[in-house]
Amino acid sequence: MNIDLLDPATFRGGHPASVYDYLLAEAPVYWHDEPGGPGFWVVTRYQDVYDIGRNAAVFSSSPTIMIQDPTRGAGGRSGEHQMMLMMDPPEHTSYRKLISRAFTQGPAKAYDHRIKALATRIVDAVADRGECEFMAEIAGEMPSFVIADLMGLPLSDGRDLYRLTEVIHSDPSSLPEGAAAAAVGAMFEYGQSVIKDKRAKPGDDLASQLLSAELDGRKLSDEEFLLFFMLLVDAGGDTTRNLVGTGLYELLNAPEQWAALAQNLGTMMPKARDELLRLTSPVIYMRRTLKQDFNLHDVAMNSGDKVVMYYGAANRDSRIFDRPHELDIHRDGARHLAFGGGHHVCLGQWFARLEIDAILMEVIKRLKNIKVLEAPQWLNSTFISGMTHLPVSFERR
Repeated sequence: MNIDLLDPATFRGGHPASVYDYLLAEAPVYWHDEPGGPGFWVVTRYQDVYDIGRNAAVFSSSPTIMIQDPTRGAGGRSGEHQMMLMMDPPEHTSYRKLISRAFTQGPAKAYDHRIKALATRIVDAVADRGECEFMAEIAGEMPSFVIADLMGLPLSDGRDLYRLTEVIHSDPSSLPEGAAAAAVGAMFEYGQSVIKDKRAKPGDDLASQLLSAELDGRKLSDEEFLLFFMLLVDAGGDTTRNLVGTGLYELLNAPEQWAALAQNLGTMMPKARDELLRLTSPVIYMRRTLKQDFNLHDVAMNSGDKVVMYYGAANRDSRIFDRPHELDIHRDGARHLAFGGGHHVCLGQWFARLEIDAILMEVIKRLKNIKVLEAPQWLNSTFISGMTHLPVSFERR
């Protein structure tokens, strides 16, 4: 079988089920060549991905969680600092503590009324029109608005910032030369204006809290804040936006599942949401780098090797999930790894759950006869699975 996980075409249309099936059955530790690079190990089985994500002593997040090694000003690095995603304990633990309290289950639930109000506002904006571009006008609005609201920014700015993250996640070959670096630069430039505004007039928002927080007795530098800012904007939208868009598409292609959910929204939504997270796995992979030699399934891997965990494959491992390629909103115990695991488990997972539930429930309750008007366009990426264009028509209930 021809396997090329570095080609965005492999993920155009969603996760490559046949590739995953082969790797899961025949090559759970697979060596993948890398043009211009040393190559990397592909790990796909659920238990292996689960274990590696919890073993920072052997599998490091530094220098990057991306397959390609970072260059200055890209890959989550700015100057001498790096994004929290690229840190290991105890450094990672110290940085995560600065914002973790704001993202625990309690604060998320306290914010639920605001999330539901935003969901109503989003659907209100399109309900009478009879059609919309679902990714931009519904799926993307929710996480963009929430992260902007949490950070004390205008909601419209959240939308603009998310457009930059789409560029950052796209395969460089699909972009004009320098476009990704320009998008990172624009993100940092906006972040500098946030620093200026919040230092002059601090509030009770997350950006102000970060700027006033102390790490080892000192305030964050501008570079450290900017990396936090990019992480929050970037990670704050990926899972929700792509789950909502791709999840709607999956539900529309399984009308019996849609009907079962619509009839029991209040009780079925949590199960349906977790099943959609499992099936769509918006974050395709995360890389680790070996700190020492390691043997897995009788394959000898060497210190310094890249090891890449493929969440979409792990979430379709038939050892864990019956009929893994099928959508089943009645599935019990869908222990998906869509939010990762270990010390790098998604910081915003509780907010993501509430956002997904709120916007999907609002759509299903208020819109009917939803039809896809043309074939969706997929993000040209090997890192994030999702759509960029999904035009739909509908009727208002």
